[in-house]
Amino acid sequence: MSRMGVGTTRPDPSPPTRSPGGPRRPPRHAHRIRGALHGVVIDDFRADVEGLRAVAVVLVLLFHANLLSFTGGFVGVDVFFVVSGFLITRLLLKEMATHGTISLPAFWSRRARRLLPAATLTLVVTLVFSWWILPPLRHQAVILDGLAVSAFVANFRFAHTLGDYFGAQLGALTPSPLLHYWSLAVEEQFYLVWPATMLLVSSRPRQFRRLLTTVIVAAALASLLVSIWLTDRNPTAAFYLLPARIVELLAGAALAVAGPAVTRWSARRRGYAGWVGLFAIAVAAIFYDQSVAFPGIAVLLPVLGTVAVIVAGTAPASPDGPQRILELPWLQWIGKHSYAIYLWHWPVLVLAEAQRGPLSVAERLVALAVAVALSAVSVQVVENPVRFSTRLARPPRRGLALGAGLIAGSLLVGAWMWAIWPDLAGGGQATHVTLDAEGADGNTPDASADGSLAGGGGTAPDATTPVGQAATPGRGTAGGAQVDTSRRDLAGLTASMQQILTTALGTTEVPSNLRPPLRKAFDDKSRLYPDNCVNVGVEAHVRDCRYGVRGAPKKFVLYGDSHAAQWFSAVEAIATEQHAELIVLTKGGCPTADVRIKTATLGRTCPAWRTEAMSVIARAKPALVLVTASSHYDNPDAEWRSGLQATLQRIAPNTKDLVVLSDSPGGADVPADCLSRHLTSVTACNNRRQRATAPGRVAADAAAAAAVGARHIDPTDWLCAPTACPVIVGDVLLYRDVDHLTVEAADLLMPLLRAALFPAGS
Repeated sequence: MSRMGVGTTRPDPSPPTRSPGGPRRPPRHAHRIRGALHGVVIDDFRADVEGLRAVAVVLVLLFHANLLSFTGGFVGVDVFFVVSGFLITRLLLKEMATHGTISLPAFWSRRARRLLPAATLTLVVTLVFSWWILPPLRHQAVILDGLAVSAFVANFRFAHTLGDYFGAQLGALTPSPLLHYWSLAVEEQFYLVWPATMLLVSSRPRQFRRLLTTVIVAAALASLLVSIWLTDRNPTAAFYLLPARIVELLAGAALAVAGPAVTRWSARRRGYAGWVGLFAIAVAAIFYDQSVAFPGIAVLLPVLGTVAVIVAGTAPASPDGPQRILELPWLQWIGKHSYAIYLWHWPVLVLAEAQRGPLSVAERLVALAVAVALSAVSVQVVENPVRFSTRLARPPRRGLALGAGLIAGSLLVGAWMWAIWPDLAGGGQATHVTLDAEGADGNTPDASADGSLAGGGGTAPDATTPVGQAATPGRGTAGGAQVDTSRRDLAGLTASMQQILTTALGTTEVPSNLRPPLRKAFDDKSRLYPDNCVNVGVEAHVRDCRYGVRGAPKKFVLYGDSHAAQWFSAVEAIATEQHAELIVLTKGGCPTADVRIKTATLGRTCPAWRTEAMSVIARAKPALVLVTASSHYDNPDAEWRSGLQATLQRIAPNTKDLVVLSDSPGGADVPADCLSRHLTSVTACNNRRQRATAPGRVAADAAAAAAVGARHIDPTDWLCAPTACPVIVGDVLLYRDVDHLTVEAADLLMPLLRAALFPAGS
């Protein structure tokens, strides 16, 4: 989102008319610059623009609070980008028309006084409340976000760390409370380059206006092409980074440079254009959603709509324009406070939901009311006193020193919080848990708590020895109950695992030897990820990723999304045992079922990728194809069953053995986050079996498999006891996030998967 109050049309108390040593000396060709700008209309205040800011911030608030179905309310950002480009360029032109040049120190000093006090206050308060409200595991990420905010590179951080704006953050259980600073970073970067560019162009004073117009048009066109290209290939970068966004800021700049040219239309026509512009913004706000490839070409609708509204404001006497609405007192108040409202609303919403869980409509309205109240206090106590301080205004170095001090202060706060980040372990050590289908003599199932395997009818150590105690060999139990060692089939292993899971539900402390440690849980992914073998959203072509016994005549295929990738270490071990080459075909967010896909990028790339994957399977003629995917796609179970059956029908003729593995149960919350809150009360993080499972989706998987003669595996009993599902088993953390298994969990469950794929006697 934008810094809604920047570039305000109200006059600044520090007009750029003096230098530290006295009156500014005009450049030699100042009169030519003034001549080139003759006729450019530069008013001191535009009430309609203030009202337009109010409209934009209301759209953003409705979108972020999920109110009134404004699924495209994020276009309020684009409205503000255009407004900012218009106002800032107009102020710079006014300075050039007055003095024939631009004082960069004075400009940056004004921006520092206008932006940084409120932004720093909100940042520090958000960091403090995040430390108090968010799980300790989240503190590190929020601190890093804060450091990026302080360095004006928040947009780069989010572009690098997020999969996409809608899925990775807005749909996350706990999005970053500092996410909204990305747009402030975009504008800050614009403020670094744009005044310097204008100053450079002024070296040709006679052609200044024409050259500036040429630069704006060329750069805007280049940015639009970059936006279209990046939206297709890297939509996250297109959304967050300046090269794809500067077209919006330059649209406003072009309007400022156009000057009297925009008044050639009659006042009535301009008024009608304003209504069309407001309608265009409303259409985008109501009908845009994550299925729209954005920004790309779609950004032109809200951008051109904003331009039309601003043009309409050049005819204030016209009764036909939207000014009479935009100048309403309550819209003027919101517009005046829009920057502060924007700064406060997102952290208030995020932290309120983190504290209370999903918010009701009433609670979201209360959160927004709190944000508005905080903004009113912020404007009166912080923003206006600093912004209108004549002492800080001159000389410019005072404003620059203030800005540098605020930046340094926020960096120090972040560094201090990083230094005191707590250790995330609850106590002693847990014993190592393994589950194997055969003992040392090859004929007994076993559950072991210390990594050893008892063979020949022997017994396993206690698989869930209490934290901090040593395992006692030869106790003849697994999970505190007798293990039936007469069977080596899936049923026997599942029974042993059930005993282990039941006892694991009593674990109370996060062990110090947890695998993976809580701090590293999120990054505990299979080597498919560093090998770039999990296709991302924008990729439409299959990658040739082969493991196991490379070149072996027997082929296995692992096919699915990121929930297929979570099983990779187990499947690779099985393929190696079977002397088979493993072909991995995985694409994040791409359902195995042939169903509708919401997001624009995956809606384009997933079908193409799936078609290529089918071709790979057809050429390989694998002995086994294992198909698995997340159960969290929001398609109805009936649609999923039909779509999965269609996919399986394409695969079945090309393999001897087709197996559908239903999704693993998930956690109640992000387990590592929960555990970081409950280091000595792990049971608070275990999930109820009823909540963790999706029986309707499992039934749909089974029905689709049966329809084509494929086998079906339900892993629910591998991870859930009869009533609940633990998050820690022995020394193993089962989940790296809310619904993905850790590599250690996949390794632990490998014997179960092996027994399911290759039953005893097969």
